[in-house]
Amino acid sequence: MKNKLLWITCLFVALSCHRSQVIIYPAPEQETKSDDFEMFVNDKPVFIYQARVSKYPINQIWPGYQRPMNQTEMASFAYFDFKGEVEIKIISNREIKTLDIRPKEFNIEPDLKGNAITFKLSKPLQFVVEVNGYHHALHIFANPIEKFELNKEDPSVHYFGPGIHDAGVINVKSNETVFIDGGAVVHGVVTSEDARNIKIIGRGILDASKIARGEAPQMISLRRVANGYISGIILRDPHVYAVAPTNCDSIAIDNIKLIGLWRYNTDGIHPTNSKNITIRNCFVRAFDDAIVMSAEPGAYKEPFHNMENIFVDHCVIWNDWGRAFEIGAGTFADTIRNIRFTNSYIPHFTSVAMDIQNCDRAYITDIHYENISIEEPILDSITLGTIPLFANAWGKIIVLGIYGSHYSADTIRGHINNIYFSNIRYNNVNTTILNYTGYDSLLYAKDSTHFVRDNMYYGDIKYNSTHSNKIYLSGYDNNHNVSHITIKDFYINNNKVTDLSLIGENEFVYKINIK
Repeated sequence: MKNKLLWITCLFVALSCHRSQVIIYPAPEQETKSDDFEMFVNDKPVFIYQARVSKYPINQIWPGYQRPMNQTEMASFAYFDFKGEVEIKIISNREIKTLDIRPKEFNIEPDLKGNAITFKLSKPLQFVVEVNGYHHALHIFANPIEKFELNKEDPSVHYFGPGIHDAGVINVKSNETVFIDGGAVVHGVVTSEDARNIKIIGRGILDASKIARGEAPQMISLRRVANGYISGIILRDPHVYAVAPTNCDSIAIDNIKLIGLWRYNTDGIHPTNSKNITIRNCFVRAFDDAIVMSAEPGAYKEPFHNMENIFVDHCVIWNDWGRAFEIGAGTFADTIRNIRFTNSYIPHFTSVAMDIQNCDRAYITDIHYENISIEEPILDSITLGTIPLFANAWGKIIVLGIYGSHYSADTIRGHINNIYFSNIRYNNVNTTILNYTGYDSLLYAKDSTHFVRDNMYYGDIKYNSTHSNKIYLSGYDNNHNVSHITIKDFYINNNKVTDLSLIGENEFVYKINIK
């Protein structure tokens, strides 16, 4: 039978006029609709999905069991494709006392009438609508319209059409494509090893909620893959890391959305001992570190003794525990270099917005953070197990440190130098005054002292700040130091910061330039 080319562009509902075009994907019947919101695009209803998320920041040393449900809550999300200008109407099923649309720098101006929220979009965006605070938020993924030329009968294509699929482990070989169509929910994981030229694309949902920790590889697990492309899909409820390229070269990740990361160790996008990685136009809401680069002994092999050329651009990050942008804590590489985080937004974070934890041998250099907007730290109910943590251990903007910690995989310490920060904007009406000079006795619970120190207080820093200190730098010794750090155009609540005394540091930090 002659194969037919399938142009997957306007599935189910395509609404056209001289100003806009919208593609809306109906959900599978088995999906539970959110009861918090209703949503319409150009007066047409859009299904609102549910995802389990972290309710508040609480963590603990891995105890051998999963997070209890009382630490979680249900959030909402919806997706559609469009071009031109569209009008979005959202009806909240709760009385609206306060309303925030984040990132705030998107400048989405809503019209509020009763419990109805109306606004217009003229370009694809990923953002969050928060009614009465950040709990039970609505995440909106407004995609561009794309044309996918695809032969779904081709044996090299793993095609998942609209509906529910129990796929298990999807193994992808060289020159193969996984296509998850709009309206599809695929229960399973995707793995690829020793492969080239693979694609994982579409508009639907990859869901690992039926998988327990240890039962399957990471949600998208790439090992020794060259020339990979991941685009367009939504990842919901990973059991461990969501996207994990290890020993990979030339991987492009574009316009994926991560939601429902509530379990322990659910990092978002986590390249390990890899190079030539691009991460663009992505939304990540992660319980653990959101976008993180690390290097581990098991992946320290040629040609990946160095980790380099990784670019993160135009991403929106909501971090429910840990770090938003992270290098480390595992740094088992000779050099980690040429890493760039640009043009991105952090509407919520917890511990640290931008962090380098060099716990191993790496020479970390040529790292750039440019044009980053940061909003509210989440400060409620911060505990480690049953141990309360002080809010002044939270909400830091920049932390750079060289440590020997429980994360360390060798006895060699490394270096951090030539790190550049430019146009960093922190806007938070509830800025916490940080003036902490030691550890509280509550933190010295059995088996947790080092975990707390390494995760909250970043080594043995001697704080020298008496103001709103948001930057902490810590070298290891005279031969393993933090040096040549440039901070240009750093703003807190629209006030430019130029005072070096506002930086907490120890004696192994040199040549800091703030301007």
